[in-house]
Amino acid sequence: MSEAGASIVDDLSTESPLTEAESELPQDWEFAERILKRLKPRNQQHVYDMAAKDSKNGGMLITLMVVVWWLFIGGNNDALENGVSVFFSLNFEEAALAVMVLSLFSALLTEFSRDMGKILPSTAAGGMLILAGLYVAEPFVGALFVSSVDLDVQTGLWRSARLGLLWGGTTYGSNLIVNALLLKWLIRFLDSNEYDFSSRNEPQHRPMVAEVND
Repeated sequence: MSEAGASIVDDLSTESPLTEAESELPQDWEFAERILKRLKPRNQQHVYDMAAKDSKNGGMLITLMVVVWWLFIGGNNDALENGVSVFFSLNFEEAALAVMVLSLFSALLTEFSRDMGKILPSTAAGGMLILAGLYVAEPFVGALFVSSVDLDVQTGLWRSARLGLLWGGTTYGSNLIVNALLLKWLIRFLDSNEYDFSSRNEPQHRPMVAEVND
């Protein structure tokens, strides 16, 4: 559809007027351009490699977080009746699951809204991150300052550390999975439109200008 190295905007400006069925084509081009600028693949083969790598690493990390929850929280001998959260009255095991779910959805909403230019998903993601952060900090802060929590400082710190690990790992793994999904969409888009962007990443050599002696 376009010559190698030509910008998307120039390509669209030279096309014939869009029919009703093609009216969403510029939005697709703009979305593809945002993905290319953010993830910075060198060429189409690099897009395939990045999609495979991010998908694999994201799946491994999310699975690892589930294992961490299973071994160190779900199957642990924590006194779940102590340190019940003031936010929706969740015990430690339930709060850990909530942290994982909130981290997952906040990462999905943040990454998609960044590329799609939507404000509302980012707003919801911000609220989810705040709530997840409160669950993470609550055991340690409660053990330090709230006598009714029935947690000693060491237990509160250990709980917060595990929740923080779940929070960070799930968020990062979710970001990788979202990137893989975006790259998969980009692969289909590039193939269907026969667009090659690799030449735009090649260094531009400026012509040598001979020095003129006075």
